[in-house]
Amino acid sequence: MGAGGFSAGGSSKRAPRGAACLNCRRRKMRCDGARPICGQCIRTNREIDCEYTDGPGPSPTQILEGQIARLESRIRELEHPELVSPSVTLNPATTAGARTQSPAALISITGYTGLPGRSLLNRILTADISPAAVSAIQVPVLSQDPLVEPPVDLVRNLINSFLPHSVSLSFFLYVPRFMQAMQQPNVDNRRAQLSPALLNAIYLWGAHLSTSNALRAYESIFEARTTSALSSALRESQYSVINLIQAEILVANYFFTMSRFLEGRYHCSAAVALALSCGLHKIRSSMDQSLGRTGSQQGEQVREYNLPPPRDAIEEGERMRGFWYVYVMDKNWAVAMGSPSHFNGVAQNGSHVDTPWPLETAQYEAGGFPPDYRTALTVYNFINGGHAPPVSRRDSQLALRAKAATLFEKATALASEWSSAGQDRSGFYVRFVALDGLIDSFISSLPPIDRSGTAEAALTLLVTHTLAHAATIQLRSNFKGHDRMNDGKDFLAAQAAALALEHVSLTSRLADPILAILWTAVCRVLIGSSSSSAPSASQRREAIRVMLDRVLDAMNRSRETSPLMGMLRDGFVSVQGAM
Repeated sequence: MGAGGFSAGGSSKRAPRGAACLNCRRRKMRCDGARPICGQCIRTNREIDCEYTDGPGPSPTQILEGQIARLESRIRELEHPELVSPSVTLNPATTAGARTQSPAALISITGYTGLPGRSLLNRILTADISPAAVSAIQVPVLSQDPLVEPPVDLVRNLINSFLPHSVSLSFFLYVPRFMQAMQQPNVDNRRAQLSPALLNAIYLWGAHLSTSNALRAYESIFEARTTSALSSALRESQYSVINLIQAEILVANYFFTMSRFLEGRYHCSAAVALALSCGLHKIRSSMDQSLGRTGSQQGEQVREYNLPPPRDAIEEGERMRGFWYVYVMDKNWAVAMGSPSHFNGVAQNGSHVDTPWPLETAQYEAGGFPPDYRTALTVYNFINGGHAPPVSRRDSQLALRAKAATLFEKATALASEWSSAGQDRSGFYVRFVALDGLIDSFISSLPPIDRSGTAEAALTLLVTHTLAHAATIQLRSNFKGHDRMNDGKDFLAAQAAALALEHVSLTSRLADPILAILWTAVCRVLIGSSSSSAPSASQRREAIRVMLDRVLDAMNRSRETSPLMGMLRDGFVSVQGAM
């Protein structure tokens, strides 16, 4: 036995109870406890993931968890200023400095107030994975400094790789203006309009999505540059906060796609904190007249980051659409990870959303909202049957997505209350029926996928339809033993989600990562419904197998660019084989 705790032949001793590294514990692998890197992690090429929690300081995972906890505590302060004393104190001698203060204050925080939740991911027993390796090729030297511009040809190729997938990645900036800024010949002028964090996040996705191994070889370099640029940007004030929000969304989507959920959650929380700090949830609010002001009244916390008025309807559209993309991401991944949504406030505590449902980009190009248009309680009214003043004959694609995400998270939250609903079962059932009816009404109002016009619009609408059907599934997730609510609608919803794939040509190599989570819920219901012992069970199982094949095939198409999709798909294939 060598000093490292394992022999050259590969056999290893088991570490004492509680002495295994975090990576082996998470993957349920036998660990020899060797320091600094255990034999199991060496053999599986996971040296970077090998860490122990009993050292003199916190492990990298513990540090990241602490950062997430502090971010979420800060978000709670932004949502509920009347309930908590601020953990960030602005300089009392320079209150006017709040107008230009850096978003760094969002990170320098303490405390945690999150609530436990039920995670969809926790119900899936799968191995941990790492990003797919790129074939060994010679990578030209590229600086790790995010401020150093990559070669022009490389940038052009990365942008061309990114743009066709920008909608699936929640890119909300106005593309013509973005491209105009990108084509600025002067580097300083370009950097004044586009932050290094945003540019490197786009380059990261461009490298990841490229079909060229030569470009994909840059992925790890751009990942390091992007996280470094974001960290620097949060300590400085010269970069647009809208740029930073867009960068955080792109990076969160990247980590979720790569099955790196803790990092994804961190960047999602950072996007929420930035959006709340500059009041994107109160655009055109008829109730909040304090936005854009500095100073404070007794008991009122000063807003850390105020935006100037938008230059025109297009810039206002960027802000509105940016907020709703943040909202959708928070709602969806709160369900996936079993954590509370940051947007669950009610009207009484001031944390509600007043920003109107977003328009299509073309509508902002045509002038956007009327100058005097104001609204309030946007989400609250949707859930409770209220109505906002109409601006368009139909909802935009993003508005539909935001409503579907609201129902998905609301259904999950309501179902989780069942265990504590014993004192008032009738009251719970009333809420159950009301929400179920709202979901049904919303689904019936959705435009058909096959009439969406373009492949991009069809894929966007597919996510919305699947979210809505997943809301029906989630609402019934805890009621298998209760006939009153076990009405079989979860199977019908899973069936509808599978059938929706008939109307979409999945030619894109990338799908929204939340589809991996939604299709997981669909597959679980289909597999659970195949165990009937009725005389027609064989025929039913065959029909279910066809639906499963359709969903698993869709997941398989995205596995090259989405390790998360491939990992979950392979898990269900093994289960399907035993049916």
